[in-house]
Amino acid sequence: MNVSRQNHKMNSKNPNINIIAILTDDLGYGDCSCYGQKTWKTPNIDRMAAEGIRFTDFYTTSPVCAPARVSFLTGLHSGHMPVRTLKEPFLPDDVPTLPRTLKGAGYTTACIGKYGVGKTEPNVDPIRKGFDYHYGYVLNGHAHNYFPPFLRENGLKIGLRNRPPEGDTRQWETGVGVAETKIDYSPDFIEEQALTFIEDCRDRPFYLHYCPTMPHANNEGGNTPDGMEVDTYGDFEREDWTPNEKGFARMVQRIDITVGRILDKLKELGLAENTLVLFTSDNGPHNEGGHSVTRFDSAGGFQGYKRSLHEGGIRIPFIAWWPGVIQPAVSDHLGYFPDLFPTLCDITDTPCPTVTDGISLKPLLTGNPQEQIQHEYLYFEYRNQWAVRQGQWKYYRDADGSEALYDLERDRHEDHDVQSEHAERFQALKNRVAMEHRSLIAFNSPNEYDPGTILERQADG
Repeated sequence: MNVSRQNHKMNSKNPNINIIAILTDDLGYGDCSCYGQKTWKTPNIDRMAAEGIRFTDFYTTSPVCAPARVSFLTGLHSGHMPVRTLKEPFLPDDVPTLPRTLKGAGYTTACIGKYGVGKTEPNVDPIRKGFDYHYGYVLNGHAHNYFPPFLRENGLKIGLRNRPPEGDTRQWETGVGVAETKIDYSPDFIEEQALTFIEDCRDRPFYLHYCPTMPHANNEGGNTPDGMEVDTYGDFEREDWTPNEKGFARMVQRIDITVGRILDKLKELGLAENTLVLFTSDNGPHNEGGHSVTRFDSAGGFQGYKRSLHEGGIRIPFIAWWPGVIQPAVSDHLGYFPDLFPTLCDITDTPCPTVTDGISLKPLLTGNPQEQIQHEYLYFEYRNQWAVRQGQWKYYRDADGSEALYDLERDRHEDHDVQSEHAERFQALKNRVAMEHRSLIAFNSPNEYDPGTILERQADG
């Protein structure tokens, strides 16, 4: 029986459990030392892993940011979501979301950092989707810029002291580009707002969707040092690396420092044992901004990276930390972003208002692994790529139309196609694509949204 789609009905009692989801941007499976990084250490993320559950086989649903973030918020996989590439305009208002659900259950909700769930969503879109508060970036292009002329707070521009090159009027309007005068480093402001939010909510249940932009590149900076722009190279200043690689390493280190400050703040406020903290990335590592994905083995020995449905593009770090509840462990449980909506509803005893593609991970997180339901398979699509994972097996169709079956237990780098030796299994997994893929529904911009005008089209490819 396929148990991937379930109605999750819980009682409505709210035990006031806080949730913090730390969603990094383009952090690879191999970028943290607890996942094998050898060049630098990430001691605070490692502490989370040592004190919580570190998952080895956890996935995003898409190898790029917007659809991955939509999946996190909706509990849908990439064959069912209304946003599947970087081209779809926005997440429709009538799609149930995790923050709206938790808000309805009495939670104070915030998205701090990069929202980025569509191409043309309005500046107040995080509020429309259920967040009480948003600070940082709404649009993905704006989020490339680490020294922007402004950030956004609940849709309004909050000016910073950074200045674009003279005559760059577009950057004043959109925030996209590279600053000429760099004073205010956006991660400082985003981190401070997150810590302030936690402190302000110490006496009421909260959900913090914390989304640092690191270590995403400033794509407008290209291969110049602006491609991986930081305020300082820190411990990596004297390394014999390009400025871009120093910047990348510093971004990962900076993520780790912020994780430590969040964990310390929870302990300082006496909230640690009443707060579930999740740490993950929206997709696999990038090969942009003058950073080479192979320089530090960011993909952790897997093939592929961002924009690929090979393991390097979709297998991501995922750690769950909850002192006194989660017992330290390493888990090879197969899970992915659609599981988070039902899991967090289950953890907080909040009724899940929709059918999702996920399965609640509460039994696994709370020390009852024998009660944990398993996915029959995980499904992925992106543009002209499709993939299905079932146990050790993975079906993969590349953009050029070539197909393969991989045995990940023996071939984690996906080098050997074994479909001829396992023809029935190959065909069975291939058949899942037709079962899971649905036509993509495209909408007008939400500012012009007319419920009577819905344009149907096939997903790209």
